[in-house]
Amino acid sequence: MSLFNGQEKIVLSYPKLKARIEGRDNPKEEREKALKNLKEIRAEFSKTYIKSFQKLLDSTLPKLYDGVNFSENGVDFNKLVKEKSVVMVPNHQSHADYVAINYMVFKKYGFPLYVAGGNNLNIFPIGKLFRKSGCFFIRRSFASDILYKLTLEAYLYYLLMNQKPIEFFFEGGRSRTGKLLSPKYGLYQMLLEAHSHLPEDRKKDLAFVPVSIVHEYVPEQKSLAKELGGGKKTKESTGQLLSLFKLFSYQFGSVHIKLGEPVIAAKHCDDTLKEDVQNLAFECFRTVGANMNVTPSAVLGMILLDEPAGALDWHDILAKGKQIISFCDTYRIPYTDSMQEAKLEDSLGRALDIMIGNKKIDVIGKSSRSHTFYAIKDEHRQELLYFKNTILHHFLVPWVINYAWINLFSGKIETVHDLKKLFLGHRRLLKHEFYLPTIKDFMEKSFILLSYIIGRDISTLEECLELSHKELYTIASSLGVFSRSFNYIIEAYYTSACTFKSLGESHGEAGFKVADYLKKYKEIHKEEKALGVIVKFPESNSEPLIKSSMKYFQHEEMIENSAGEVKVKNLKLLDENIANFENLLLELRKFNLRSQA
Repeated sequence: MSLFNGQEKIVLSYPKLKARIEGRDNPKEEREKALKNLKEIRAEFSKTYIKSFQKLLDSTLPKLYDGVNFSENGVDFNKLVKEKSVVMVPNHQSHADYVAINYMVFKKYGFPLYVAGGNNLNIFPIGKLFRKSGCFFIRRSFASDILYKLTLEAYLYYLLMNQKPIEFFFEGGRSRTGKLLSPKYGLYQMLLEAHSHLPEDRKKDLAFVPVSIVHEYVPEQKSLAKELGGGKKTKESTGQLLSLFKLFSYQFGSVHIKLGEPVIAAKHCDDTLKEDVQNLAFECFRTVGANMNVTPSAVLGMILLDEPAGALDWHDILAKGKQIISFCDTYRIPYTDSMQEAKLEDSLGRALDIMIGNKKIDVIGKSSRSHTFYAIKDEHRQELLYFKNTILHHFLVPWVINYAWINLFSGKIETVHDLKKLFLGHRRLLKHEFYLPTIKDFMEKSFILLSYIIGRDISTLEECLELSHKELYTIASSLGVFSRSFNYIIEAYYTSACTFKSLGESHGEAGFKVADYLKKYKEIHKEEKALGVIVKFPESNSEPLIKSSMKYFQHEEMIENSAGEVKVKNLKLLDENIANFENLLLELRKFNLRSQA
């Protein structure tokens, strides 16, 4: 108990918590509540437990995964932990992330991470094992409980005081789509606040280490896809965790963990704290995104999902895979070692075998790979979309350029104003799906890309208008592999616009409820998909896309949403958007038909 007595003494000495307790009418009662909160939160690290856990994982993980790869990426992590107060901030794809990162750190360096976990995981028997391995548990919501918040802050103060490396998942929960979620600010702010109160002789620089983790196959894939279709989130339970034994019949490929450049941060003053926290959170977020590895399963998912004909043979899959990795090489987009040229064919083949073995892909034709076609089963497209989405942000610029090329070639863009309007329009739309570079950065990346492809410098939009047909064709040939990568998103926004138009016409000034929109969207998507003219991809019907497209139309003032009551404000602009989305999708499809001819 001496360890916990010492811990309690430090926690209760935290200036903000101490002031709160002493300022109450009954300090003793408030103190007891704080200690009760601490007991609910704190890790109870046991070296015996974590070593036993490591032995279990040493024997278990090889049966599930091809490997768990940990890359320092130029960061001397062991030295960093000795010299700084370290906080690891990874993205979050799977409950397995808790295990994978801490397992690799303990195995490699011999010390645990103190990991912030949601109290939804504090269930028998896994909760005790996690707590004994360094996990501390946080309530999902505690905004109105000031004492709980201060106790948590005081516990972080204790961890920093004792030079314990901390980890929290900055997205606040698992990504259901594979796309990175915007960062939550709460723990960033608490850590800056706690660090600012450390005694000067115990205060070291506070270093946040962005961590990119990507799974070649996510264990919870099926349930995540169900949630995207509108199904309710399954609450974690002992029964659910015991069902994980079924996973031994699956294959998961590899997990890739990559450290990013540490970000040194500190609280400067109360007036700038909010802005400082936001800047810190997004700097870590951008680094995580930039370091997300392109994996075999992500490339395979992108290639097969983007094929409207539904099936591809191995030769086409491999050719497209080589084109994607060549693009990554040229523009320094990170990919796993297994995707290097000499290993590419075997790695894509292994990813394909995993998907076939896990019953996500149909094999059509003869058994010899060279005469066989492969297609994703319709009911599993959302699952493979997850992998594609983990890398999609890397290819935003080539997709937009590809569409601009089509409009230049067809003569629909004639002026710099037209070109700017196209770029800005796509940016306004896609910002609801991705964290985008600034307009300046976007244009600079576009000019670099164009210059490399055609072999001469392009630095202005005026020069883009002067590209010859031969140069435009060269650009298209280089970027064609990405031409349909974002189409499922455009299909969703098209369907959303059609839904609002239909509801606006039928309900008029009376308006309608969000629930009416959600229901009508699914009806219209089903009709459009059956027609097969504009909407081709089943994955354009997903809950996150339905909601983000609604935000877009609200932000563009085509609709208004007042406490769940929705009205169409600008039917004319809505019609223009429907026409633009329709034209975009048809032009991209027409281009691909031409390029195949």
